[in-house]
Amino acid sequence: MELSEAILARRSVRNFRQDNIPDDRIRELIRAAIYAPSAGNCQPWHFYIVKDTGIRKKVFEQACRQEFLADAPVLIIVCIDSNKRANRYGERGETLYNIQNTAAAVQNILLSATDLGFGSCWCGDFDEYGLRDILQMDDKKIPVAIVAVGYADFTPSAPVRKSVEEVATFIGEWEACAEETSEVRKIEHCDMGGTVFRDVNLYGAEISDVNLAEGKISECNLRNLEIYNCCLDGMKVNGVEISRLL
Repeated sequence: MELSEAILARRSVRNFRQDNIPDDRIRELIRAAIYAPSAGNCQPWHFYIVKDTGIRKKVFEQACRQEFLADAPVLIIVCIDSNKRANRYGERGETLYNIQNTAAAVQNILLSATDLGFGSCWCGDFDEYGLRDILQMDDKKIPVAIVAVGYADFTPSAPVRKSVEEVATFIGEWEACAEETSEVRKIEHCDMGGTVFRDVNLYGAEISDVNLAEGKISECNLRNLEIYNCCLDGMKVNGVEISRLL
């Protein structure tokens, strides 16, 4: 199935057949989830795959007794793993970014399920602490979503969606950017350790008081680059340590 087809075909399915889903298919769903983007590539997620009937019924009890959670053959509990949070982003990373990261993972699961011929439904209405007790999560795991997955017994029609004109604001017209500019761009006073720059125009940029340790720069425009008062230990240019080139 093409991606555009999966996006338009996805539905919130709440009626499931009682057929088993093989583990290799579930692994495909989780593989799709971990390819979602995350801030600083911190990948702050953990997934509990629940197939046990008794545990599914307990989850059902902690999720406002929504029957489709008891009927679905597989429940995927998506959690924030705060051991893997993006420290460099501070409080915003702890709160907003972790929610964004796991939400992106959930969407990948939903679209992958549609592509594989399964129905799915995203549930966020549950008792967080009750769910943590059922699955014996440690203090660092925070459940944020339950995804029910199974073969659909009934697929609802698409609900009415707002038009693009109602929800989108277009600003300005596209103009080609000049490859080189006299405008001074500054990157300063920040930790960018491990950052990868690829196919980036850094012409005219001034970089000061920045940690770029363990970073990588490839296929970038570094024309007329000047470096002053920087630690270059171990720095390599085209695979050759800079100390050998000086």
